[in-house]
Amino acid sequence: MIENNAYGQTTPSEDIELTHVEQGSPMGEVLRRFWQPVALSEELTDLPKKVKILCEELVLFRTKQGKVGCVLPHCSHRGTSLEWGRIEENGIRCCYHGWLYQPDGKCVEMPCEPSGVCERMNVHQPAYPTTEYGGLVFVYMGPAGTEPLLPMYDIIDTRGRDDVVLKGMKLWEGQGIGYVQDCNWLQNHENAVDPWHLLILHQMISGDQFTSGLMHGGKPTIEFIDTPLGVAYEFRRELLNKNRVIRSLEAILPNVILVPNLHEPGDAAKYQEKCTECTWTVPVDNEHLTAFSIVAWPLENGQPKKGWKPGTDTRTALRPGSTTNPLSYEQRQRRPDDREAQEGQRPIAVHALEKLATSDRGIVMLRRKLREQIKAVKDNKDPSNVVRDPDLNRAIPTRSWNTILVPKEAGVTAEA
Repeated sequence: MIENNAYGQTTPSEDIELTHVEQGSPMGEVLRRFWQPVALSEELTDLPKKVKILCEELVLFRTKQGKVGCVLPHCSHRGTSLEWGRIEENGIRCCYHGWLYQPDGKCVEMPCEPSGVCERMNVHQPAYPTTEYGGLVFVYMGPAGTEPLLPMYDIIDTRGRDDVVLKGMKLWEGQGIGYVQDCNWLQNHENAVDPWHLLILHQMISGDQFTSGLMHGGKPTIEFIDTPLGVAYEFRRELLNKNRVIRSLEAILPNVILVPNLHEPGDAAKYQEKCTECTWTVPVDNEHLTAFSIVAWPLENGQPKKGWKPGTDTRTALRPGSTTNPLSYEQRQRRPDDREAQEGQRPIAVHALEKLATSDRGIVMLRRKLREQIKAVKDNKDPSNVVRDPDLNRAIPTRSWNTILVPKEAGVTAEA
């Protein structure tokens, strides 16, 4: 007889506190205290761009003067979506009756009205502040006047550097890690602090999906670490060539991950070779996500290095040709990757049904720290990693790298 018969079992509710992101929800309010990327700078052309983030639909536009605006879609006049608007020198004009809005949402023209009506009505289309950096457009969706600085982590702070150029990437439409879209943001984000899945999903089940020397060797030791920015793990392993790897990955609160090179061959000595991408896991709504990265692209003779690719570029390895020629259901069953594993947890994973074990310590630590941020916001405090002092916002130290140690006889100690 089956001891745990499925008949009559019910499914508990999802962990709403951590997974839901609409305005007013606990995690939604935490995420709204940070600048969130919503588009590539290059996507803002001579047409508006409609996006969805944190369960809110927004319209982005760049005026002909070059200023970026972010407004709610429906025109304050009669509700026509501004995604059909016309971009002009200093704003966006509704297609229906021509009301013209500046990037801050102020209506400055009402062509159908007599002179003076626009000034007397003093209409402001609801809007959010924007900023641009590293090829990405960010919006701040928190309370008015509480905007922090955009954190300058050491990977993306190029002040005083001439060896890299920053490039923005939208991961599902270009190079980047993963292909997960149709599930809750957290089950994708916390995957970063689950190093054991690299050895099982990406090696034992589906073969060496990253063609990396790090995927082959003795049994690793893995330590999970509280860091000033969030949670990190340290992965140590003797490789088949007798070199040793020390790999550190960091998840920065609330939704940034720093992943070192996944394709590291492990054949040459190196010390703390930093990751080159800063990636934001961005909830679209409660059951969908997207992600953006700023990539520190190395320069060669003053130009972006040809033939180089981000160390987290897994799309071509995991799902080759899947954009133009989607993988069949059978192919996905035979060689699953992150998409199948994470989207297969349900649209929103049910934490109450999980049986967490010792290998899940990173998940437990991350969830606990996220709950601490929820409490801070409820107590009207800034959550962790909100930066307001410009003097402290310089090359903020991060912990994400690959170290390769060669045997002593090669001239470098193999001791950690």
